[in-house]
Amino acid sequence: MPNRLITSLIYVSTARPGLAEEDLLAIQTSAQRNNARCGITGLILFNGFNFMQCVEGDRASANECLHRIELDDRHSGMTVVSHGEISSPQFSQWRMFGPLLPVQSELVQADLDQLLAGDAVTDATRTLFQSFASLGAKTPGR
Repeated sequence: MPNRLITSLIYVSTARPGLAEEDLLAIQTSAQRNNARCGITGLILFNGFNFMQCVEGDRASANECLHRIELDDRHSGMTVVSHGEISSPQFSQWRMFGPLLPVQSELVQADLDQLLAGDAVTDATRTLFQSFASLGAKTPGR
């Protein structure tokens, strides 16, 4: 999208109780299909209770994507925590981190650290996702 601003939206939501691994796989499959069709990029994390997702694209596509996500009954309480315009995508591909907190897996944490270290990632986005990922760092019994 040369010379065009990209809308970047970040939300958090609460997963439906009892969300199963197959639900997460279905979310990943439909997200990849829909995002490719609509020109959406972004990042999603799931910590076992909550989602945090960044949706990026042209304004109409990003807003349509967010509306479609809001209607999904696999989560509720969606709250947009960041909304802005950026000159280039922060995340070049859609990523889905699995049912465990990123801090519970060195490989997943390394992947997240690498994604967030990108030059295009804003300090605000980096801080939001690092804070979200750290929520599980002190979870007892994990």
